Amino acid sequence: MKFLFSLVVVFAVTAQAIAEDAIQAPKFGYDQPGKFARGKYEFTAGAAAYFGPFVATHNRPTHNYAIGLFNIGYMLNDVNEWGFARGNFEGIGELFAGAPFKGSSNYLAGGTLWLRYNFVQPDWDIVPYAQIGAGAGAMDFSQYYYGQIFQFNLGAAFGFRYFIRPDLAVNLEYRYQHMSNANTGPKNLGVNSQGVMLGISWFH
Repeated sequence: MKFLFSLVVVFAVTAQAIAEDAIQAPKFGYDQPGKFARGKYEFTAGAAAYFGPFVATHNRPTHNYAIGLFNIGYMLNDVNEWGFARGNFEGIGELFAGAPFKGSSNYLAGGTLWLRYNFVQPDWDIVPYAQIGAGAGAMDFSQYYYGQIFQFNLGAAFGFRYFIRPDLAVNLEYRYQHMSNANTGPKNLGVNSQGVMLGISWFH
């Protein structure tokens, strides 16, 4: 009987210790252990497919194109405790290059600076985000419509990350992109496209 009582006591003490450790241990929330803290980096490689014209048509020709991209993100601030909008801002520099799979052209390439807001909830398996950006680049789409090779780009996007391990996430993103020469060329019809990006991000 003493042995049985001792066994019960040992089991109870062990169970209590395990429970306390579980309560005190940080949850695998995706702002732990601080990957969204100020000064942290995010590296992303991905691919996107765009389809146009979108919204503003005005007899614009069809240009559907695919790009590969690489970007580096820098966390601009720590996570703000704003309830459902809990999160932080991230600055991103992106390089992209690709080619049309429909339309009379051969290449496009450029860079974009993005400002992203991450919606970081400690118990979520998914981290949504929204972003806006601007940049410049080159494309050989028909000069008859677009005036010159040099073009500016404006963009907006929203998407989400799904973490497959603490420092690695898969991204799915909807994007809108506008490209034009801002009236620096003889013609400036502009390209308006929407598309989807799939990527993978590593946090450091």
